[in-house]
Amino acid sequence: MTELNPAQRAAVTAADGAVLVVAGAGSGKTRVLTTRIAWLLAEHGLHPGELVAFTFTNKAAREMRARVDGLVGPGGSPRWIGTFHATGVRILRADGEQIGIDPRFAIYDSDDTLRLIRQVLNKRNIDPKQFPPTAVRAAISRWKNDDLAPAAAKQAANTFVDERHADAYEGYEDGLRSCNALDFDDLVLRTVHVLEQIDEVRRKYAGRFRHVLVDEFQDTNSLQLILIKLLTAEHGNVFAVGDDDQAIYGWRGACVENMLSFDEYFPGTVVYRLEQNYRSSGNILAAANAVIAHNRRRRGKNLWTADEPGDRLRVEQFDDAEDEAAGVVAIVREVRAAGGRHGDVTVLYRTNAQSRLLEEALRRADVPHQLVGSVHFYERREVRDLLAYLKLVANPADQVSFQRVVNVPRRRIGDTTVRRLLAIAGREALTPGETAAQPRLLEESLGPAACKRVRAFCDQVTRWRMAADELGPAGLFERIVADVDYGRFLEADDPGTARSRGENVAELVNALHSFVEGAPDAGLAEFLEQVALVSDPDTIADGDGAVRLMTIHTAKGLEFPVVVITGCEDDLLPHATSAVEQDGIDEERRLFYVALTRAERRVHLLYASRRRRFGSYTDSLVSRFLREIPSELIVESYATSPPRRPLADLVFGSSGAGGWGGTTAAVQRMRHLPRRAGPVKGPPPLPDDGTATGDGWQTDLNQDAPFYEGQLVAHATFGAGVVARVEGRGKELSVTVDFQEAGRKHIYPRYAPLMPID
Repeated sequence: MTELNPAQRAAVTAADGAVLVVAGAGSGKTRVLTTRIAWLLAEHGLHPGELVAFTFTNKAAREMRARVDGLVGPGGSPRWIGTFHATGVRILRADGEQIGIDPRFAIYDSDDTLRLIRQVLNKRNIDPKQFPPTAVRAAISRWKNDDLAPAAAKQAANTFVDERHADAYEGYEDGLRSCNALDFDDLVLRTVHVLEQIDEVRRKYAGRFRHVLVDEFQDTNSLQLILIKLLTAEHGNVFAVGDDDQAIYGWRGACVENMLSFDEYFPGTVVYRLEQNYRSSGNILAAANAVIAHNRRRRGKNLWTADEPGDRLRVEQFDDAEDEAAGVVAIVREVRAAGGRHGDVTVLYRTNAQSRLLEEALRRADVPHQLVGSVHFYERREVRDLLAYLKLVANPADQVSFQRVVNVPRRRIGDTTVRRLLAIAGREALTPGETAAQPRLLEESLGPAACKRVRAFCDQVTRWRMAADELGPAGLFERIVADVDYGRFLEADDPGTARSRGENVAELVNALHSFVEGAPDAGLAEFLEQVALVSDPDTIADGDGAVRLMTIHTAKGLEFPVVVITGCEDDLLPHATSAVEQDGIDEERRLFYVALTRAERRVHLLYASRRRRFGSYTDSLVSRFLREIPSELIVESYATSPPRRPLADLVFGSSGAGGWGGTTAAVQRMRHLPRRAGPVKGPPPLPDDGTATGDGWQTDLNQDAPFYEGQLVAHATFGAGVVARVEGRGKELSVTVDFQEAGRKHIYPRYAPLMPID
């Protein structure tokens, strides 16, 4: 407790009941959460089994357990610290049978679910080109998170696309049942079902857990909120830590409203704020505070630090994306020349597509780098092949795994044979192995040779299953690799990659042995469960020998000495698909806030004057988020002299340094542009308050703007155009213009002046 600041100490020692801790980035939220657990155990005398704590990654759960052990002694942390999904698995294994769930169920990850969806689309004659499996999976996930069953989804469908998605959803659920499998959404959904439907089970867990603690509460979705409410129904003791300003997962179902309306969901809530930051320098925090203050609905806080202001943020303009990538190399070299390491630098971007040029530039410059978020270890083909063998041994009904490995290595068992086998199994309600064991059934559809090959494979799987307990997970895996001669298969499949793929197989052997050493009493099912629940952040290396490249979403929860944010342009950050509605802009601003607050010492903000899209160059506008940073916190530099397009003049002012205002000279030049005919609705009435000039130009942007649909306007860079849409007002005014030469652009008159053409 002596290491906590007053705000942290007050939160840790809060009385029973509902407690919400609004914890800013770098404010020590994990320390508060773990100390709260230790305080409840040591000062309140609670048993570790009386606490449940939810996290969002396995890595966070491990860190939390280690910290609590450090406070209360080895092995003293609660066993029920884990992700929502991992906790759901434990409850469903123990009590899921009461709602018809076989406790031996398999857990289907994203690859498994896509394979099953493709099968369903094929079976139901749904064109996968018209209805991509990833889109179908997203629709199913949304319905599950809304607790909408297939029948209800069909009834609610009001478009042809929704109808086809609902049809696929029905087939998908049938497929999961026949495979005795649950997907990730089910792990929370079915847990909610068993607690809601079986009073005895709800009382069991709500009575056992006298305190429920939740990390990253802003990232919870509607089902997770319901789960928390069910577990606190007996006592109301919930301790939630989160930061609504870092709510960036709305696209995958997270609901920031859960945190904003926490007091309504949990009456009598006491709110604590952690605002002292222990990560970033003062100027970085001041910039982050200024940006996030533009969001409409938030709990509100102001980060501060006792450390020095530090370096100002560097805004750097480049001619194009290629120059921007070269600028990243220059920044890395600058850090190295100052005595830093490659690993001090992390490059962030909004979309994965932006990484290509960055990778190429770093590779040409011989700069070691790590692409975080590429193909992870457990997603590599050879690893998934061998895991599928283990899944099939553990779950004979797993048809997806059966289909993956039945002909890997090749056994001359074709797709037609597999389809006929599975059709018989479905008709007879049997597993593939049970079907193969009945020659009479097989011979109806398969020839003698195909029957023999299928039976030989299924008999081999049965032998592995019988030896599983004796061999243990690691021994079983090594037996499978030897029996199928997987090394020879890799050589025959692709000699050029056989060695590296063989190293991945060896690493999987290491993972199994490590698992057995850490949990000697655990079996194959527990290992597969652990693998299935691995999330992206769990795979990020902690090494310091390489520059890291990652999306901003991936970087959440991490911290780095130097952060380079690339693509700081409208339509990238904020992204064009999210900038249509205010809620989308707010989440994009939170994303930028997260990017800023990852940095400890220095931030570089990079943007390009133009960027290639679909083969042609398109002019870019600097991100509105950069324009929300006070000029005194910025150092500006331009990598091209002169820029191909004078974007800097439009954003930073004609001097190229210091301010964020527009240039009036460009506006004056535009007065002589020719007028172009177009539909005109007529301008709104001008205010009679001295802000309107004789030519209709309104200089005070705190008042209503003079722009309207159909109006002819001119811009210093893009030329003449017609207003297509006007949004916002005053300082938030945004005007969409169809320019004659440059096409459609989103203009913010406060920073890049538009001139009505008389």
